[in-house]
Order: sequence, then structure tokens, then C-alpha cells
Amino acid sequence: MDEIFRSGTLEMSSIPLEAVVEPSLWTDVLTNRILLVLSLVLILHRLLDLFRLTPPLLYSYSRSRGAEALEQSLGTARVRNSIALSLTLPFCLILDRFHVLRPAFMDMIPAEWSAPATIGLILAYLILRRLCYLFFRLNRLDKKTATLARHNLYNYLMLVLPILLLQAAVMVLVHVPDETACSVMRWTLSAVWVFAIGRTGQILHAHCSGFSTFLYLCALEILPASVLVAVVVNF
Repeated sequence: MDEIFRSGTLEMSSIPLEAVVEPSLWTDVLTNRILLVLSLVLILHRLLDLFRLTPPLLYSYSRSRGAEALEQSLGTARVRNSIALSLTLPFCLILDRFHVLRPAFMDMIPAEWSAPATIGLILAYLILRRLCYLFFRLNRLDKKTATLARHNLYNYLMLVLPILLLQAAVMVLVHVPDETACSVMRWTLSAVWVFAIGRTGQILHAHCSGFSTFLYLCALEILPASVLVAVVVNF
């Protein structure tokens, strides 16, 4: 105490204390703002096409013949593929914002690189899935059926994204904890993925036996999805 008070004067350190840094919001990161604006532009740019595509999409969810009809219309299928490509970015941003798919190693990544890392993770999954379709030849299927099975996932991406957007808006408005929001979105993704795999199984089963359908699903869909989950859980 004698060293602190000298001649009745409080001695203060001339070295400033480090400022306390408050946890920043996801939208405070410049990279996230840029990607968010780009996502809004992409959604608004394809919004009219998405409305036009809604009837064949709804039909594809109710019957496997609907998915076949959508794929057989080259113009509609081309629009569907381009819309799915455009929606991949907002889909990845939602996953990053609520830490839906976040391996432990991403905690060491600076905040401005978190969203690009999530985009890279999803792109790696899509590339692996594409390689599975190339590596495991569908000998009992014609090219059109194989393409139909591969593109079926795009239909369900356009189903799950509006659901996730609605969930995100509601949970942000009512201040739901991020951990709860993450769990809800994970269950939503899992449910939609199961429906997508079920539809793909119906498409394959129309051209091959039940056992062959199971093997194809394991090699083409379950394998890449399992790798993605393993990376998220173990790394």
C-alpha cells in the first residue's frame, strides 16, 4: 500500500489497460456482410424462376413420377439446376451463422474466414458425392435415370432452404439460444435428407432390385454424407 500511495497521491500506471472486446455479432464481420448481400441478390434474381418452378417441384415431392417429369423437361431441369447453384450460398451462410455444420478445427479459424470455410466444406461434400456417382458405375441404369437420381438432391435443397430461412427468422426474433436453433436446424436437415434419400431410392428401385437399390444408396448418397458427418464430429 505504501508503494501505491506516495505523499498522499495515488500512483496510477501509465500503461493503458487492454480494452475489453465484446463478442461480435455474426453480421459484424465484413466478409459475412458481403456474402449476405450477395446471397440476397442471388435470391431476388432467381425469385421469379423459383415461383415458376414451384408446381413441378411440389409434384416431385409427392410422386417419383413428378421428379421424372421435371428431369425430362430440359428447360425446367436447367432452370432447377441453376437455381440450386444460386441457393447454395445462402444455404451455407445459414449453416455457418447457427453453427449447424461446424467441425472443432473451425474454432481456430478467424471469424472472417468462417463462412468461406463452411462453403468449402459443403463444396467438398458435393464434389465427393459427384465422384461417387462417377466411380460407382450404375450398370443397370440408363444415363437419364442416373442423372435423375443425382439431381434429385437439388429438389430438396430448394425445399429445405425456405424452411431454414423461416426457422432462422423466427428464432432470431424470439431470441432463441443459438444452441437450440442449431439443434432444430440439424433435425430439419436430417429429416429432409431422409425424404430425399427415400425419393432417390424409389427412383432406383424402379430400375433395379431392392438389394441393388440399397447398395447404390450406400455408395452414392450415404457414403459422402457419412464422410461429412465424420468430419464435423471428429475434427
